[in-house]
Amino acid sequence: MSEDEEKVKLRRLEPAIQKFIKIVIPTDLERLRKHQINIEKYQRCRIWDKLHEEHINAGRTVQQLRSNIREMESLCLKVRKDDLGLLKRMIDPVKEEASAATAEFLQLHLESVEELKKQLNDEETLSQPSLTRSMTVGGTFHSTKAEASPQSLTQIYALPEIPRDQNAAESWETLEADLIELSQLVTEFSLLVNSQQEKIDSIEDHVNSAAVNVQEGTKNLGKNLSRTSLQRHSGAETHAYTRVLDLLQD
Repeated sequence: MSEDEEKVKLRRLEPAIQKFIKIVIPTDLERLRKHQINIEKYQRCRIWDKLHEEHINAGRTVQQLRSNIREMESLCLKVRKDDLGLLKRMIDPVKEEASAATAEFLQLHLESVEELKKQLNDEETLSQPSLTRSMTVGGTFHSTKAEASPQSLTQIYALPEIPRDQNAAESWETLEADLIELSQLVTEFSLLVNSQQEKIDSIEDHVNSAAVNVQEGTKNLGKNLSRTSLQRHSGAETHAYTRVLDLLQD
């Protein structure tokens, strides 16, 4: 029994797969989004204990999401090859949603780190006065260091750095590693389905090419048989004509 014969039609597994696509994974992603909002809030307010707890809870959600994606993957691997195209169209939206949610979560802290680095690099610039238009005096420019300071902007957009002596610093590193592993899992799952579809496309191309070669070979064989038959027929007629001439001469 071939490997594909052991697999089943998509319609048999579709209800279970749709449950993951429509309910299970979106629920996990929504929970993860709420964790992200809370984490940003606690870190911005420097409530380190709450932040630590939220990191732990978010990590549990990531682990649950990872487990659900693996379970969905195991179902998808049971689908027959001729249904992989339809399966790919089914799972692509939720796969992209999971990938985007993970990247956004990681980007939140990455952008804060970049902003803080920029803040340190721009310390000399901050000491220089800059021109800003006054909000109270129309048309007059005033040098207001506090208003123009890029530091005030980074304080608005960048999250404060978590002190290394806080438990939240360690719990974030654990959560970050879980998020990266989740992102890799989503990518590997996508590559797995795509590679299977590419194999099918390649097989179909070979089959089509073989069919064309068979048709061409059949045509050429038919032409050769017709030519041989004609040659044999012409040879027989010539032999008969020669035989008649010999009899007349006798």
